[in-house]
Amino acid sequence: MNILKTVAAVLGLACALPSLAADEPGGWALSLGPGSALEAARRLFSGATQEADGSLVLAHDRQLRLPGTSKTRAQLPAGTRLSAPTALHVRSEGRPYTLLMWEGVRPDASGDGGFGEEVAVLAVLPEGSLDASDVAEVKGDRDTYLDQGPVLGSEDAFTVLNAHHNSSQGYASTDLFHLRDGRLRRIASVFTLSSLINCQDAFQEDLQWRVEPDGDGPPRILAKLTLTHAPALMRSGCDRMPRTRNEHFEDRYRWNAAQKRYLHEGGNSDRLDRWNDQHR
Repeated sequence: MNILKTVAAVLGLACALPSLAADEPGGWALSLGPGSALEAARRLFSGATQEADGSLVLAHDRQLRLPGTSKTRAQLPAGTRLSAPTALHVRSEGRPYTLLMWEGVRPDASGDGGFGEEVAVLAVLPEGSLDASDVAEVKGDRDTYLDQGPVLGSEDAFTVLNAHHNSSQGYASTDLFHLRDGRLRRIASVFTLSSLINCQDAFQEDLQWRVEPDGDGPPRILAKLTLTHAPALMRSGCDRMPRTRNEHFEDRYRWNAAQKRYLHEGGNSDRLDRWNDQHR
């Protein structure tokens, strides 16, 4: 993970990479009270078998929903191989849950969802249960990470980061989630781009989540974005490097009691989106 973070820092992704992957419990032996993560996976994927390398191989085709869509389903055909899960503990309305995320490979890249042949399955397990209250396919890019998000009163938000980098640019899409009645609910999806192609045109984008009180209801959520032109990590060795300067953007999300979900309240991140479209 330290090597990964070093590479990510060079490409401007350090703010989004999770810090918990090496510290949080994970693996097939993870205890979930009445059983292990392996037992939970076998309930979710009936007939699946575990191979000598530790991967779990699906015996039957499965369709999983994609967060943020109403009808599209990800295809996980029989033969899909899932690796041991990572885990994250969160609360929803004061009740504890465990999130399990398996990454895996499909026999082929046909069908919706995933990133080519690769998939990531995210399951929600209430405390004391091996039966998932929700499950979805969340892979949208080469690297996928599950991490903690801001605290929303009596519950915890969490993020799914999908990212990749090439020789000079880093791309990251961060989805912010929480749970409602044991179901995954996406609050926001934020794209950030960083480019270190040369001294003159280098830039880096950072995302931070903030909350602020909103009366007696759940807190308002702010996605704070900073665009740094000529970031300090690229100034060394450059001739006539321009002065580092920052631009700031934000989006706001507020709880709607009638619809029982967070809605986009406003902001100016669309300006950054247009800027990114011109610099990909």
